[in-house]
Amino acid sequence: YGIDALDIGLGIHPDLTGCGRGIHYVERVLEFAKQKFVPPKFRVTIAAFNKRAQKVWRKAGFHVVERFQHAKSGRWFVMMVCTAIDTD
Repeated sequence: YGIDALDIGLGIHPDLTGCGRGIHYVERVLEFAKQKFVPPKFRVTIAAFNKRAQKVWRKAGFHVVERFQHAKSGRWFVMMVCTAIDTD
């Protein structure tokens, strides 16, 4: 977490996943966060198995900068970042 960025956390109710709305949720969150906090970059950490979430964040302009394994659980995660640019 050495990159100066605003961490974003987002959860979607399971009944609403797979409906193609993920990018719209992400864009609204980024718009709010950009106006409220004016960060240089955004960062999101996603469980490595969650390919659908990674796809949505890639669509929003994020790219993987690191993969790591949680020390206690052994689970893998990906860290993705994006420059805080207009999300229109």
